[in-house]
Amino acid sequence: MLFVAKLRRAARVMAGSLALSALLAQTCYAYHWQAIGRPNAETLGIAYVDLDSVHQDGPYRVATFLTVYKNPLTNASGIKIDRIAQQTAFDCAEHAVSLVSTIGYIGGKKSGASSEKGNWRENFQALPQDVFSQRAFDVTCNAPLVTNSEARASAEDAPATVKLPATASASN
Repeated sequence: MLFVAKLRRAARVMAGSLALSALLAQTCYAYHWQAIGRPNAETLGIAYVDLDSVHQDGPYRVATFLTVYKNPLTNASGIKIDRIAQQTAFDCAEHAVSLVSTIGYIGGKKSGASSEKGNWRENFQALPQDVFSQRAFDVTCNAPLVTNSEARASAEDAPATVKLPATASASN
């Protein structure tokens, strides 16, 4: 009788361990920010791409970029921001780019967003020849595609609140 009880207990422990192993082995999608560089010379800030946001939308690659500014600034629409998240689409075959959407943040809260003006699929322009645009294009067009962009990790890695440097360190 004692042997049977020990056997049952061992089976429960083994089943629990197997269930935990199965949960841990599942693919976990998270925000995966990779630095791209300074988007322009006028503002101090670093742009990042969320590699776990890269997905195919028809013939286009779409990714989320986040620019973190060293100091808050006021954008062209008069909105104060310390970072912006932009969904950007690339036509990798034609070397073209189109802005899908923009959200501005200040202090971890949304401070503004782009208005939907037409269809982004109709607004592709030739990719600018500057180093930043070329790097953003190369990273997005060559990144592995995410298969489940809905499942996300912790909120502290989200565009509004993730802690990323706004300027390059001496080692970069």
